[in-house]
Amino acid sequence: MIGIEFNSPTSPYTPQQNGTKIPANIASRVQAKCLEKDVMILTTSVFQTIRFIPPLTISQEEMAKGCEVIRWAIEEVAREG
Repeated sequence: MIGIEFNSPTSPYTPQQNGTKIPANIASRVQAKCLEKDVMILTTSVFQTIRFIPPLTISQEEMAKGCEVIRWAIEEVAREG
């Protein structure tokens, strides 16, 4: 399992550096974008984190496609704000 946590500078656990805020509900929005491209990822209930658990028999091509979809989804959500 691999996870990506989206930290918010407004969180009490994250020191505010430049005032930039992450988009609201980013983890669930990234998850929805990934599902549009047939890539299933999981979110957590407490933190803005996505998790992906690829099968043990995944090919390099499938892994590359999954990573590309996740990157695309994050960029799309960031653009939307």
